[in-house]
Amino acid sequence: MKQNVARRPRFQRVSDLPPIRLTTRDKAILSTVCRYRYLTASHILSLVSGSRQNIVRRLQRLYHAGFLDRPRAQLPLRFAGNLSEIVYAPTRKTIAHCQGDAGKSDPRETYKQTTSQFLSHALSVSDSLISIESACKKSGIRFVGEEEILDSLPAAEIASRIQWRVGIKSGTATEKVGVIPDALFAIDRAGSADSSRRLFFFLESDRGTMPIHRKSLQLSSIRRKALAYAQSRRSKILKERFDMPGFQVLFVTHSRNRLEGIREESQASTNDRASSLFLYATDDELRHDPLRVLRMI
Repeated sequence: MKQNVARRPRFQRVSDLPPIRLTTRDKAILSTVCRYRYLTASHILSLVSGSRQNIVRRLQRLYHAGFLDRPRAQLPLRFAGNLSEIVYAPTRKTIAHCQGDAGKSDPRETYKQTTSQFLSHALSVSDSLISIESACKKSGIRFVGEEEILDSLPAAEIASRIQWRVGIKSGTATEKVGVIPDALFAIDRAGSADSSRRLFFFLESDRGTMPIHRKSLQLSSIRRKALAYAQSRRSKILKERFDMPGFQVLFVTHSRNRLEGIREESQASTNDRASSLFLYATDDELRHDPLRVLRMI
C-alpha cells in the first residue's frame, strides 16, 4: 500500500531532516555554485558528474540544509514562462564552506538579494560561460574563470570584478568611459615545447535592451562599448594594469538580426580597424559549438 508523502515546499526550508553529510559530489556542486553564483540543475549537470536525478536530489537536500538558496527573484520569471528550472545561489554557509577549502577570505564574498531582471541576465551569462567551460573540459583544454584570474593579480588590483576606465576622443574633448564586462575568462592553449599560451576573453551578454547607437558617449550603448574596448587595446591599459597582453570580446545575443546590428555598429564605430577584436554569436550558436565561435578549432 502506497503512503502519501507530503511534498516539500519549493521556496521554504523544512527543519525535520537529519543532519547532512557532505559528499564529494556535494562539495563539487557547492564549489560550482560559488563560482557562478546563479545556476540551474542543467548548468550544474554540465560540470559535475552524476545523473540528473541524483544531482536534483542533492540540490534539494543542500537547499533544505541551508547550503544553497533558491532566490525568490526567480518567481516572476517562472510565472511568465521564461524559466522552467529552479535557480540556486550561494548562502553564507556555502561561502564559509568554500573559504574553508581555499583557506583564505575572499573580497567577493557578499551575495545580495537580487531582482528578476538582474537574475535573468546573470543566468544568460552563466549559460554562455558554462557552454564554453563544458566544451573545453570535453576537449582537454584548460578553462580559466574570472575568479582565478583575479586571484593572480597584484594585491592592489584585486576587486570583486575586473573593471577600468579609458579615455575616448569625442570631437575636441575626451570622455572617460568606465568598462565593466559581463564576465572575464581565459583559455590556456597548448603551444610548442610543452608551453601554453593564455588567451583572454571578455563576455558581453546582450539581452536586446541597450541601444545600439547613441551619439553621446555619456550614455550607454553598443557603440560606446565597442569604442571603449578598441581604445583599451590601443592604449594597452590592460597590459599595464592586469598583465593581459591581448584580448578579444565576445558579443552574445538572442537573435541573428540583433547580432548583425551589433556587428555593423562595432565595425562602423571603429572604422573596421578592430575586426579581429570582436567575436559574435547567438545563444544557440554558442551553445552548439562554443570552440568554433572562439576560433579554437
